Amino acid sequence: MHKRIVQISVVFSLLTLIYSCNQQNDLVVQPISEEFNHEYLTGGLDKNFFNTIDVTQYYQVSNYRNLTDKQILTKLDSFAMASFPPVKFPDIQELTLLFYKKKLFVDYKDHLYESAREDENRHLEGYSDELLAIVTFERIKENPKKISFDRIVYNGIHHITANDTILVQ
Repeated sequence: MHKRIVQISVVFSLLTLIYSCNQQNDLVVQPISEEFNHEYLTGGLDKNFFNTIDVTQYYQVSNYRNLTDKQILTKLDSFAMASFPPVKFPDIQELTLLFYKKKLFVDYKDHLYESAREDENRHLEGYSDELLAIVTFERIKENPKKISFDRIVYNGIHHITANDTILVQ
């Protein structure tokens, strides 16, 4: 009897695990460091090293593997527009969101300050293969009410891009 209960428990646990793995179709976006992102966005970092009008935000993404590039692009578009509506950041000329693939044994936090300060593109040094996507909002110099909204998804060998212009009212 005890053996039968153990077998049923093991089977139930395996079915639960398989079901939960298959239900991970929602892209999950998390800040690599919420504190760093907030300080960078609000000008709280040393202004000698961190530009306050050209800002970068760092995120890690999970549950992207079963999604197409187009689905990833659509979900990151929604995240970017909901999290960073251009009307809320009138003093920022360029806002770049970098999305890295979440890895189990990788802590990107250790590289944020150095990469944001020293790398020309502010990408995390040594993790270019883990870069999943870039979203950029850039004010058009000739008309600051217009913003270029550019997205690139790197997911495998090929990548998908999208470019739009947003009019800020």
